[in-house]
Amino acid sequence: MRIALGSDHGGFKLKQAIAQYLTERGIEYVDFGTMSECSVDYPDFALAVAEAVRSGQCDRGILVCGTGIGIGIAANKVPGIRAALCHDTFSARFSRQHNDANILTLGERVIGTGLALEIVDVWLHSEFEGGRHARRVDKIAAIERKYGAAEPPREQEVDLVQVAMETRQAVSGLLAQSSFHPHDILVVGCSTSEVAGRRIGSAGSLDIAAAIFQEIQAACQERELYLAVQCCEHLNRALVVEEACAREYRLEIVNVVPHAKAGGALAEVAMNRFTQPVVVAEIKAHLGMDIGDTFIGMHLRPVVVPVRLPIQRIGQAHLTLARTRPKLIGGERAKYSR
Repeated sequence: MRIALGSDHGGFKLKQAIAQYLTERGIEYVDFGTMSECSVDYPDFALAVAEAVRSGQCDRGILVCGTGIGIGIAANKVPGIRAALCHDTFSARFSRQHNDANILTLGERVIGTGLALEIVDVWLHSEFEGGRHARRVDKIAAIERKYGAAEPPREQEVDLVQVAMETRQAVSGLLAQSSFHPHDILVVGCSTSEVAGRRIGSAGSLDIAAAIFQEIQAACQERELYLAVQCCEHLNRALVVEEACAREYRLEIVNVVPHAKAGGALAEVAMNRFTQPVVVAEIKAHLGMDIGDTFIGMHLRPVVVPVRLPIQRIGQAHLTLARTRPKLIGGERAKYSR
């Protein structure tokens, strides 16, 4: 998650405290200012944060002024923005669960730093419930459209057939250039957000994941390989595998059920498509596919050798392929079998 952060002079101190909170918890953020307590105009910073959220550059935003009112009014003039002023944790929770608020506004002169950070924590860890609330949020968007507000830019539709074809080409090319045996392991990391041209972790898609998984699983089954699907950083990059793989390699099984919001879309699809799925903490795979720079290196055996193919992307995601080989020991006088 990436947070857009902004304030005027009246909210500068609290903004700095929130920035420290985000840093300590490893939450990425972009600070749009202000950078001092010199007098400034809050609409300037409301606009910067709101546009960052609307464009997808950031997932959510936090704005602070003296009361939280003016900066929230300004942010809500940007189509697609739902800025919520919250001075208690109850409001913070329900602004996310029921209203899908994408910007939180706070008043430095109204509440203390301790309560403000509690509100931020609750707001960041609450998710939209959808259902009847989605219908109501859609009606808010309809009001914007009625009065001529432009809709947020639409993402280019992903061609799932093309994604499947590119995946098939990539996995076939990798296997053609690699030496492997039955029951070797192919580890795959994938950001479906990156495939769709979005920032990793921002727009996961089960449809994209299914198209990719189907091709890789088919290739692995044909060659009697085990497939390991890496989860995202939220789950410490644990992996979904068939139970038979975990037993054969004596892998440490952990207790978690990956899903799109914590684990990733491809991991959720793997949990649903494998015959007897389990999640393991780590693995040492023989082959690897990294779709969208998800960093699978920690799960590959040494020595890792890059595999270069004409295809370098799946969708919009950068593609990295790897095989492994045994270590060559003994120096220049040694002889090797291959």
